Amino acid sequence: MEDVIKTGQFKAGYVAIIGRPNVGKSTLLNRFLKFKFSGVSQKPQTTRHKILGVLQGEDYQICFLDTPGVVTGQSDVFARRLVSLVMDAQQEADLIILMVGPGYPGEIERYLIDEMATLKKPCILLINKVDLVPKHLLLPKIEEYADLYSFKEIIPISALRLDGIDRVLSIIMEELPISDPIVDRETFTDRSERFFASEMILEKVFQRYWKEVPYFTCVEIDNFIEASSEHGGKDYISANIYVERVNQRRILIGKGGKALKEVGIEAREDIEELFGRAVYLELWVKVRPRWREDHRFLQEIGY
Repeated sequence: MEDVIKTGQFKAGYVAIIGRPNVGKSTLLNRFLKFKFSGVSQKPQTTRHKILGVLQGEDYQICFLDTPGVVTGQSDVFARRLVSLVMDAQQEADLIILMVGPGYPGEIERYLIDEMATLKKPCILLINKVDLVPKHLLLPKIEEYADLYSFKEIIPISALRLDGIDRVLSIIMEELPISDPIVDRETFTDRSERFFASEMILEKVFQRYWKEVPYFTCVEIDNFIEASSEHGGKDYISANIYVERVNQRRILIGKGGKALKEVGIEAREDIEELFGRAVYLELWVKVRPRWREDHRFLQEIGY
């Protein structure tokens, strides 16, 4: 790699992935990095942070920025922070990927396109989940998006099936600037193991409680001890799951604690797979009224 850098052939840059919830942003990033890096759920706001994921090559570094899905109609402190993360990512990026569903552009897409227009940054439009619509219906949608913005390229893809992913990667490589490496060769993220543990717990809550709780839930890692002697050499992780109301706590715990136990088992399995070692996980559910409006609390838990 040093020879490539010396000859000015190395490329590196930031690529922000933006869009509304549930269009497949995290699925796309997981496909690029070839492992489960970011949480995936059918519920909005599974991703609540700007997360760096680095794809390393012999002559390139692609620093992907996964971002929260942009929603409308939410004005609490927490929702505003999520939107600001998306705007920050666009400011930081050398290239923007706007990911959309197979329908026509809506209010959110037009809002994001207007923001991109002010930044004057190169952007690729990815129309995801095209396997769900007849091909003859796709062309009018592509044409409407092309009228809204001068995209570098508009690419129909299926992130789940890997259709079109190689083409996306080749376009990204074309647009990356010549640059020294941005991060160390061994770096693949700017986030800690504590962070990923909390994300995996939150993902399981989102997946299990389809309607009742997710928007009002957040996770805090209270304790993280590697190779704990008190737990047979396993990593010890204690996490608090916060909800806003007492009835939400009852739902999360379930009768006899069964529901919470199942969340813990599923989360532990994913954490162990990512860490590559055994984990002892304890979960506690606590009520924190109106936590989405509490500036200090949001800072304390990393939002």
